[in-house]
Amino acid sequence: MTAPGTWQPGGHPADVNAILTSGLACACHYAAVRPDCQALASIRYGQIALCARCDQRRSSLGKGTPPIRLPDPHVLLEVAAARDACQHAAAALRRAVTHARGAGHSWNAVAAILGVTRQAAQQRFAHDATPKIHDHLT
Repeated sequence: MTAPGTWQPGGHPADVNAILTSGLACACHYAAVRPDCQALASIRYGQIALCARCDQRRSSLGKGTPPIRLPDPHVLLEVAAARDACQHAAAALRRAVTHARGAGHSWNAVAAILGVTRQAAQQRFAHDATPKIHDHLT
């Protein structure tokens, strides 16, 4: 099992790439070489940046150079994961409201469950919960 906030190949490569290309973090010196590299650097020795795993494995690289701690880039992956969870939850909520309306529940009932006014529920979800009329060609 992987520690929270640890990137694994196949994890969230798009988010890792976005963080790296935006300049919010830098890549580990060994990112393309070591299969167990975490890819996102957490410490710098001069011009050489290393992830935590590669820093633990280093032998002479950076010796005599004082380390500079970098902000933990993995917490940005946590932000990305939370963003994804919010997007999935929002989609699930839209589907649930559509199903509730399709099952005959009133906007008042939906609003009561959401803790908002009927008008607020309608304004937020009416476009999702409107029954679709399909023309059938026979």
